[in-house]
Amino acid sequence: MTQAGTPNPIELYEGARDYMIPIIGGVQASQLSGSTPCTEWNVKQLINHNLLVAEWIHRTLTGGEGVDPFAVDGDLPEEGAQAAFAAVTNKVLDAIKAPGMLEKVITTPFGEMPAGNFLMFPFGDILIHKWDLAKATNLDTAMDSSMADACLQVMSPMLQGNREGGFFGPEVTVPIDASDRDKLLGLCGRNP
Repeated sequence: MTQAGTPNPIELYEGARDYMIPIIGGVQASQLSGSTPCTEWNVKQLINHNLLVAEWIHRTLTGGEGVDPFAVDGDLPEEGAQAAFAAVTNKVLDAIKAPGMLEKVITTPFGEMPAGNFLMFPFGDILIHKWDLAKATNLDTAMDSSMADACLQVMSPMLQGNREGGFFGPEVTVPIDASDRDKLLGLCGRNP
């Protein structure tokens, strides 16, 4: 159970997932080789990354064998990327909604932590990559302001290490009165 006033990790993950599903479904086959704001990945690779991250999260939550979320060069699933993403994120939600799972301390690549805290990593990953994918394919780049704020709070303390690890480009300066979405994107090396 989350404390009063703190974001619910399940609701945030589910909300980000619900924003991502139609974006993945809106990608045209002709766009798969197009570039994205994640300069090292094209559209297909970015979709694959999102599928692999969800599988990685599910396996981490359930004690399964690991998966490399950066092995993005494979083909998209035969059932279609949108259906595959919905299915694997449903597995994540089923796992995290098990009684006591949010509070259960699990072993993650970032150390031991409650599963609810761990879920905030893929929440941020989906939210930012939803924008990347939408931007790359001329789809809706809107972002719920409360999710952007929650992600900004989660990402800010860990961003420097992620930037040094090569996960984000240099911070893009945005106006002081910019929206939380634009502050988040700038912090993550995106030009809003």
